[in-house]
Amino acid sequence: MSSTPPPDPRLHAFGMTLRRIREQRELSIEDLAERSGLSFRGVIYIEHGRRNPSLLTILQLAAGLQVPPTALLEDLG
Repeated sequence: MSSTPPPDPRLHAFGMTLRRIREQRELSIEDLAERSGLSFRGVIYIEHGRRNPSLLTILQLAAGLQVPPTALLEDLG
């Protein structure tokens, strides 16, 4: 039986930051997906650290949240 490996800690930290900012802005995952032009499932995978977002995706997420892209990266150390 194969199990899914745990997410990279940096991807997990990015996802947690994304979720925190999204919740502070009182946005649902659906809202963020629509605002950023991403799929609902894509946002979920990123928040859970299961997908490595590209630079363009990070820029789309930041625009959807109306924050500078650096706000999504500050907890990565």
